[in-house]
Amino acid sequence: MNSVNPKIPSKTSVVVIGGGPAGSLSAILLAREGVDVCLFEKAKFPRYHIGESMLPSAIPLLDFVGLKARVEAHGFTKKPGAYFRREQGSPAGLIDFTKSGGYSYHVVRSEFDHMLLDYAREMGVEVFEETSIKAVDFLGKRPINVTWETASGQGKTGFNYLIDASGLSGILASRYLKNRQFQDHLANIALGNYWKNHRPFMNDHDIGCPGHFNMEALADGSGWVWAIPLHNQTLSVGVVIHRDCYKAALQRHGSHEALYRHYIEMSPDISAMLSEATPVSQEVKIWQDYSYVAESFSGSGYRIAGDAAGFIDPIFSTGIHMAFLGALSAAATICATLKNDCSEEEAHRYHDQCIRQAYIRFTAVVAGMYGQIRNQDKIVLHGITGQDLQLAFDVMQPIVSKKLDDNQDEISTETLNKTVRYAADIMLELHDISTDNLVSKLMAKKAHKKEIISDSTNAIEGKFIRLQRGQLGLEKIGLWRELTNRIEAQGVKLLLSAVSR
Repeated sequence: MNSVNPKIPSKTSVVVIGGGPAGSLSAILLAREGVDVCLFEKAKFPRYHIGESMLPSAIPLLDFVGLKARVEAHGFTKKPGAYFRREQGSPAGLIDFTKSGGYSYHVVRSEFDHMLLDYAREMGVEVFEETSIKAVDFLGKRPINVTWETASGQGKTGFNYLIDASGLSGILASRYLKNRQFQDHLANIALGNYWKNHRPFMNDHDIGCPGHFNMEALADGSGWVWAIPLHNQTLSVGVVIHRDCYKAALQRHGSHEALYRHYIEMSPDISAMLSEATPVSQEVKIWQDYSYVAESFSGSGYRIAGDAAGFIDPIFSTGIHMAFLGALSAAATICATLKNDCSEEEAHRYHDQCIRQAYIRFTAVVAGMYGQIRNQDKIVLHGITGQDLQLAFDVMQPIVSKKLDDNQDEISTETLNKTVRYAADIMLELHDISTDNLVSKLMAKKAHKKEIISDSTNAIEGKFIRLQRGQLGLEKIGLWRELTNRIEAQGVKLLLSAVSR
């Protein structure tokens, strides 16, 4: 034990840095597999955090770890879908999760994150709050120790594996690997506040939609505004604008409060919701929502997950999804090496490709949406007119709702080509890939019918995540499954069905 804090062990199997969704969930998954885990969190929970809206992918994973009933009983606002008004005067597009039986929640992050961290303790994770990580020691390229600090002093803890879920600070990527890349065209600033006594959002048919996420593009093309209803009877309202627009506008308006009010007044939908509302606080919160991504997310003895790996603009509420995906992949690939499912190199390569694939998929859609926001006078998506813009959202829905792989038969290559080309001009600046390669990634077949999060279980180098308690790890695709995938890819599924009768 460490003399500074005898409760903190000097050696453990896995160290997790960060107690947010990525850190807590990865620790929960590992502890349920019998792995010794120490989690270090610099803050004292509950603590405030932005990123309140979730995608449906979170629900089955919460169910898998035994938290779904607890989350549902808490009373968070149920989220059936999201409205996006990308152009003033045009109909609002709807992404409807209920079409495929899905739903999600808007959560107060201080409460949701605290629930996850407490559950990690219940599962046997050694959680140390108000304990910051000051340094990571390496043996060659493999991390082996962390130096932690509390109010009473410093100490060291050695480990076999490290999961960096340290959020924006990104300890490994920023301090040691130095491989974080920022996306200049998505270098946004967010301003936000909370409102009470707000009205519900009214759609274009004058029907109240109290649980939906609402996005409204600003008429000048500078950005967009969000409105998220929370179970504490407040409405989270934020403005997202590019860094350059922010600097110029702040000079004109003189204060963040005046700037925030200006953009609210430019948003008819949001203004109507706030017509009788009052802000909870006079102080406007400011966030640097710069989109970034690390060049790699794993290596010998370590995994990077959540915002520590990358941050995608919040327009489609991807934060918790990417955190959960990274947590699942990190835990499963570590378990895979411990259980000799594959070599350590194969395991960390799986994690890297899993997160990269998800990042590309979401960035394509986000980039396409920004192409529309910043070009208010034209439709970027080819073949879609102003009169039937809803088709654009029908195209994007399977990707944004994370039902892509569960609905392969419902999505044509032509449709996915439209989605990709919707974002191609920006995407090709971000990644050295062709449009055709991106389409092939999006069309990747499911590797296994037991999947609950599509990105994590697409076959990567012939492997998928074995999502079974006590057996979490990686599994190779069987010969018959691989043959079936090839036959389906060749378009002769009907022939296979006829033979099986």
